[in-house]
Amino acid sequence: MRKLVLFTVLLTAILLPLSAQDGGDDTNSDGKPDRWVIMSGGLVGEIRIDRDYNGEVDYIVIYDSKSEKKEEILDFNFDGVMDDYYFYSSGKMIRREIDTNFDGKIDVWVYLDGIYIQKYEKDTDFDGVIDVTKDYTGE
Repeated sequence: MRKLVLFTVLLTAILLPLSAQDGGDDTNSDGKPDRWVIMSGGLVGEIRIDRDYNGEVDYIVIYDSKSEKKEEILDFNFDGVMDDYYFYSSGKMIRREIDTNFDGKIDVWVYLDGIYIQKYEKDTDFDGVIDVTKDYTGE
């Protein structure tokens, strides 16, 4: 798995034109950059994408020093505010945080072991306090 991740990251870095590593890559040929690759120590450290081509980054992938995905951040509804966060450890998703009402505050936390949901927490009335918890681990 680790070799596949490393291969994918390295292949992406090689296939992207030099402009993607400098001022950005124009993937839809509209004359404006919409994908940026940020290198760190000779490896891809971060990729930023403007998925709806409006000039604002709405998807970010951050890699660790082993070229494994560490974090993904999305602006799910394209309103200019990031609202969906994915966290990884050793290539496995361990947590997802979501702003379901798009008010700029996280109100759902989902904890995983890479495949299965271990637990989730929700702030159902959006007051900043978790009021629903479901634990599937039996703890």
